[in-house]
Amino acid sequence: MSKIFNIKNIGLNKILWFLTMSDVFTWGLYIVITSFIGIYLSTKFGDSTLEIVGIGVACFNFAKGFFQIPIGYVADKLKTDKDDIMFLSLGNVLMGLPYVLLPIITTPILYYIGMFLVGLGGALNIVNWRKLFAKHLPKGHEGMSYAAYDTIMSLCMILFGLLMGFISSLGEDVFGAAISLIGIFIIFSSFWALMIFFTKKRNGTL
Repeated sequence: MSKIFNIKNIGLNKILWFLTMSDVFTWGLYIVITSFIGIYLSTKFGDSTLEIVGIGVACFNFAKGFFQIPIGYVADKLKTDKDDIMFLSLGNVLMGLPYVLLPIITTPILYYIGMFLVGLGGALNIVNWRKLFAKHLPKGHEGMSYAAYDTIMSLCMILFGLLMGFISSLGEDVFGAAISLIGIFIIFSSFWALMIFFTKKRNGTL
C-alpha cells in the first residue's frame, strides 16, 4: 500500500489524490455545467430548449446505464490496472469533447449525440475510477479517505459554480467560450489518471 500522502492529515495516498483530482475536473465540472446548460441552449433552441435538454438527459443516462455492466465485466477480466487507467482516461476525453464542440452545435440531433458520448464516457469513467479508488483505499482510513475526497469535490464545485455564474452573465459569446474551455479541462483531467502510471508500489500492477 502506498504511503499515506497527507495534506494536513486528510488521509489521501498519492493514487487517491490523483483520482480525486481527476473527478474534480470531470464530474465536478460536469455537475456545474449541467446547472447552466439550459440557459446557454435557450439562445440556440428558444422555446424548445426544455424539451431538448430533457431528451439530452435521457440520452446521457441511457448510454451511462447501458454500458456500465459490459464495461464492468471487461474491467473485472483485466489482470492489471493499466487497462483500468487507460479506460478511465478515455472516458474523461469522451466526457469533455462534446462540450468543446457545443458552441458550434446547431441542431438538437447533434446535441443528443453529444450527450450520448458524454454518457458513454461517464460509464467508462465511473466503473474504472471506482475500481481503482476501492483498490487503493488505505486500510483503517477508508472513511477519512472518502470524506476527504467528497470535501475536496464540494469545495471545488463551490468555486466552479461561482465562476460559472459570473461568466454566464457576461454574454452568449463569453458563455460559449467558457463551455468549450470547461470541455478542454475535462479532457485534460485524463492527465491525473495517467499520473497513476508513474506511481510505484500501486495495487494491481504486474
